[in-house]
Order: sequence, then C-alpha cells, then structure tokens
Amino acid sequence: MMGQTDSYTVKGKLSGMSEDIKIIVLDRQGGNSKFDTLKVENGEFMYSGKADQRQQLTFMRLSQKEQEASRAKWKGKRGMILSGKFDLTFFVSPGAQIEIQGDQKDFPFVEVVSEDEFNQGMMELQRLNLKELKEINVLHDALNDAVLADDSVAKMDVFEQQNALRARISQRTTEWITSHPNREYAMWLYLNSGLTSKTAGELKQQYDRFSNEVQQSEAGKKLAELIRVRTALAPGAPAPDFTLKNIYTGEDIHLADYRGKYVLLDFWASWCVPCRKSHPHLIQINQKYKGENFVLLGIASDRKDEVIKKAAQEDKIDWPQMNIYEKRDRQKQLNEMYDISAIPTKILIDPEGKIVVKYVGDSAGLDRELEKIFKK
Repeated sequence: MMGQTDSYTVKGKLSGMSEDIKIIVLDRQGGNSKFDTLKVENGEFMYSGKADQRQQLTFMRLSQKEQEASRAKWKGKRGMILSGKFDLTFFVSPGAQIEIQGDQKDFPFVEVVSEDEFNQGMMELQRLNLKELKEINVLHDALNDAVLADDSVAKMDVFEQQNALRARISQRTTEWITSHPNREYAMWLYLNSGLTSKTAGELKQQYDRFSNEVQQSEAGKKLAELIRVRTALAPGAPAPDFTLKNIYTGEDIHLADYRGKYVLLDFWASWCVPCRKSHPHLIQINQKYKGENFVLLGIASDRKDEVIKKAAQEDKIDWPQMNIYEKRDRQKQLNEMYDISAIPTKILIDPEGKIVVKYVGDSAGLDRELEKIFKK
C-alpha cells in the first residue's frame, strides 16, 4: 500500500506554448497504462502520481493544428502514417520532485531537472546524441512523405539514413556505458540495450567491468541472473524439462518423453508476423526430417487456443501445439527457463535432452545444423 512518501511531482514550463498544444501523459504505474491530458497555462503544467519504486513516465506533445494539417494532407490517400517520433520519457520515484524546462519547439529534447541519477545520466546521453536524435525526428517527416508518395526508393533512402544515425547513437551509448562503471544507470542501460544475441561470456565480460556496488543494484542482479540462465542454456547444457497440454488432444506433452529424438521447439504467436513467415521454412524442415528421429513442437503465446488453431490451419502446420498464455505464471516460468526475450525463437535439443543450438529471430543456420546431424 502506497502512502504520502510514495508521491512524486513533475512541474513543467515550456516557452512558445500556444492554446492548440497539449501535453499528454502516459503513466504505466503498476503495469496498467493510463493516459492523462494536462492543463497548460502560460506554458506551465504539473503532474502528480504515486510510485512504489523507480519507473518510467512518458510525456507527449500534441498539436491540434499539426494534426489537422496532417489529416488534410492524407485525405483520400492510401497508406498509413508511420509512428516513430520520439516522446519525452524519464524516471520518477517515491518522493521525486522533477522539473521540465525548455522551448516547446525543441520537445521532446528539453531539460529534465532531477536529483535522480538515472535522469541525470539520461540527460548526459541526450546532450551527446542531440544532433543525431533531432535528425532522426526530421527524417521521420520525410519518411511519411515517401509513404504518401508511394516512393519505395525514397523510403529505403530515409531508412538507411536513420539506421546510420542510430548506429552512431548506439556506438556513443556503448562508449558511455563502458566509461561509467560506477553508475547504476549505465548498468540499467546495458541491461535494456538488446542483449538477445549476447553470449553468457560476453555478458559476464561487461558485468565484470562494473563496480561491486553497481553489481549489487537491482539492474546488476538482473544481469547476473541473465548470465546464470544463459550459461545454463549454453550448447551441451540440459534442456529444462516441462509439461504442457496439447491444444488439439488435451493430453500432456512431456519434453522428457522425447528422449532418443531430436526435438525442435518453436516459440511463436499468431500475432507475430516474423513467426508466421518462418512457418514455410519449418514445414520444409519437418517434411525433410520427421522420419529421422526428429520431432517439431510448437509453443505459442495467445489468448485462446482457437486463435492458435486458426493460425496453424492458415499456415498449414500440423505438428503438436501448446499454449503458455492462459497460465501466465507458467508462461513466465517457461520463458525464464529458456530465456525467451523475443519471438520467434527456435531451440534444438539432442536425443540426450541437451541443447544443441538456439536461434532468436533469424534461423538460417538451422538448416546447416540439421544437415550436419542427419548427413543430408
């Protein structure tokens, strides 16, 4: 139960504000998203909330005139306006007093004045990357113009420019993390920088660069746990056993029952476009190896079994399917056991129940691995 000391206050003052500009707040306190429109007077606004721990808060700038101009521009046109411009996201915590300062035309790249080390680190990085961040936002308008004109060459050109800018930001951020081993925000930033493809050894190497104090922080403990899990899932390690229901027959599927066979686990969902696009490739694999001591098992994450069955029928996949969504605790447990941070993920297990290889996203190497095993 949260009390008075859990309250935080955000006060803002932005010059150049006009009546048509609104500030929208996205508050995710307690895992529930809540939107709120702030009253703005003479460029000043305030938002108060409660937090039992440090969490992120997002402010968005909305201009009615810009919206009307955009709607007029797209009226009668085919295509979809692409989102992607930056919003102002910062950190709030119990008792925090935060100020937002600057000019509305620079939003979201304004100053967040705070005693919180996370916000201070965030501002340091914003200043380092400000040129690239602003260029990406400007290019976003060019991207929508290319979509409006149905100009695929122009779209690709803008994507390439944005990717080059993001690469510079990523490099600079990596350098900042490495040069701040005593900052908890650096640890948090590393933990949230997309570690899907990092090996346990690579994670441990970065972890060891941080100070003992930072290693004991909440983010440090999460990274240590990720290293432990990823070490346990390295090639040659025993695959964690599990039991789930076959959504077609209602019977239990025990991973241990497939000892003596190669098992390919496919973690997917009906709403995941890359997952669905990988199914023709899996069909080819299944047809090629299903008589060779090989079995394919689908582990989906959807609200209802019927949604999975419909997607499986559309994609013409006929191997056993399980659903981990309806039992949230089981979903969390299995995702943690197998370090599933993104889908599609495919894990190959040998006849002794040991992990052979794990692929996240692209699984092009799976064919080579199976050909090596089955000499085909």
